[in-house]
Amino acid sequence: MFNSDGGLVLPKATQDVHKRDSRQYKILIVDDEQSVHDVTLLALEDIVFNNKTLEIFHAYSASEAKELLQREKDIAVIFLDVVMETDSAGLDLVKIIREELQNKAVRIILRTGQPGHAPEDRIIIDYDINDYKSKAELTTQKLFTSLISALRTYSHLVQIEKNQNGLEKVLSSTYSIVKIKQIDDFISGLMEQVVSLIHENPTSHENEINAYIGFCKNENVIFTSGTGKYQDKDSRHILVQNMYADKISKIRKNEKIMIDEESILVYKKNDDDTALLLLLDGDIERIDTDSSLLDIFMRNAAITYHNILLTKNAKDTQKDTIFLLSEMAEQRSQETGKHVKRVAYYAKEIAEELNLSKKEIEEIVASAPMHDIGKIAISDRVLKKPGRLTDEEFEEMKTHATKGYELLKDSDKDIMLKAAIIAHEHHEKHDGTGYPRGLKGDEIHIFASIVGLCDVFDALSNPRVYKEAWSLEETFEYIESERGKQFNPKVLDAFFSRKENIIKIHTEQKD
Repeated sequence: MFNSDGGLVLPKATQDVHKRDSRQYKILIVDDEQSVHDVTLLALEDIVFNNKTLEIFHAYSASEAKELLQREKDIAVIFLDVVMETDSAGLDLVKIIREELQNKAVRIILRTGQPGHAPEDRIIIDYDINDYKSKAELTTQKLFTSLISALRTYSHLVQIEKNQNGLEKVLSSTYSIVKIKQIDDFISGLMEQVVSLIHENPTSHENEINAYIGFCKNENVIFTSGTGKYQDKDSRHILVQNMYADKISKIRKNEKIMIDEESILVYKKNDDDTALLLLLDGDIERIDTDSSLLDIFMRNAAITYHNILLTKNAKDTQKDTIFLLSEMAEQRSQETGKHVKRVAYYAKEIAEELNLSKKEIEEIVASAPMHDIGKIAISDRVLKKPGRLTDEEFEEMKTHATKGYELLKDSDKDIMLKAAIIAHEHHEKHDGTGYPRGLKGDEIHIFASIVGLCDVFDALSNPRVYKEAWSLEETFEYIESERGKQFNPKVLDAFFSRKENIIKIHTEQKD
């Protein structure tokens, strides 16, 4: 290049720096003269900025530069000649870079050996360039100054873009987490979103960064999840405690994000002594989200965790109430509370086999125990009669379906409304000969079809005050004989597909 006195400095040797490293700034020299490439390379080869060296790319025409820019998306600075294959090749390339390639971040330093051919004022106004130099004035020092200024601006632009992308990731990840209503789904979902949040390209770095999440209650870790070296469920918590116990103790006191060369720790606590702990270690320089964005994400995740626990506790209480009421109804008819539990467990097997949604499976398991809740309104004379019912008594017994529906139908809770439908329809038959309304086929809610089959199976295969238990073989034979008559064929197929599990439940949940 040129020395401080304007004299030309010849290169000792022409060399190209092509170490493929993400910790290098990529510089592109576009000029149709080899000597310009050589002296520019010599002037730039020892420059280090922000602890990054330079990776130099070369193009000898505007068209060659365009192809390279389409391939290399993160060129930081371009030294661009104006006159190459045409008198305006460099200026035309500027418009292509900014408009066609939509690259707003790369810094463009326009260089010309014919300054009069392209007046500086017009170029600065008409073209989105960042500097304009005559080759004659570019001493080594001026070249250094121009490059560092351009790299500083490029770094700021890239950081702003990363923050924007990171914030979009945080918003997207937080939205995905907030939607989750189940603890099990929350654990896997949160870890998935953390990995997505911290990786620019998860598939290429997944083994270089390790992530650990601890779910805490009263500072005790309840359950954990992890990736990388924390993937093993049995050892992850011990491993974390052995390596980071002191840091975890400190961060629990002040809740500030702790970042050093080996790890990032985030701890977010809720008002009810629940909290989330996030640990990231490994090649943390590759993490693509700054601490403030991780803080926002973890704060929202901690609140969501708190809300899910509240919802879970409310649902558990509701389920306990349902089982209690259902057991009371069964005990009035001298049957055990395990009947309603078995029916719920059988129903879950069939619902899963039918590929019902998670929400539907949860609803049927929670509401199935209330299928006979209407028996509360049946007189002891009929309900507890040990022998066969008369026609009149049987008609009274049949009213338990409608009475159960009437008890539950006005609830504002989804589970209770589903229980109302099950109570009303679980004695309907596929061929339309059931009660109380003579529904048939798909007129019968799928939940009621499932629970109706489970109720019959359990009633036949267990002893009652009016009968001995049938053998499983006899019960299965009878149920198959009612295909298309009492039972919906597709529900029956699902039942038999889970036959082994059904038998296991029957055995383990004996009265």
